[in-house]
Amino acid sequence: MEKKSKTKQRMLQVSFGICLIIFAVLIEFVAIHPSGIYSYARKGYKEFQIGFSKKNVLKKINKRKAIRAIRVCEPDNIFELKSRKLFELEEDLVLSDYWVCHDRTGKDFLFLFKNDALDRILLQRLRLGKKETSILFSQCNPEIFKNIDNYLATLEKLDVFFDTD
Repeated sequence: MEKKSKTKQRMLQVSFGICLIIFAVLIEFVAIHPSGIYSYARKGYKEFQIGFSKKNVLKKINKRKAIRAIRVCEPDNIFELKSRKLFELEEDLVLSDYWVCHDRTGKDFLFLFKNDALDRILLQRLRLGKKETSILFSQCNPEIFKNIDNYLATLEKLDVFFDTD
């Protein structure tokens, strides 16, 4: 009799473990954003609002502790935090209309400015195991940035998701 109850208990434990694994897989497929590039041009993304000045965007970047470097294009430069000192609005940041930030949580941001105001945010999210990234976040190519809609529609290999109302 005792052996029968231990067998039942073991079966319950195994079935509970299998249910937990199935639940984790379902959450992975349903609740997590798919890999790709997310384009925000209407309202913005979280604390980064469309229309913010470069100074305001830099303040929001400084509040995100996971962002430790900013690469700017035209003029090309990289700003890295090596201490607790925050980013400052230096001349190259003011002159550049294209900022790329890599977040330690796995997100990559591309901030596109027009007339010193935030015009668009591109966010690259890669799921577990995906190593293919977009050249938008690894190379400074102002020609692509100036005609970003055409690039996203025709040449981008990752899926592109646009914000809607």
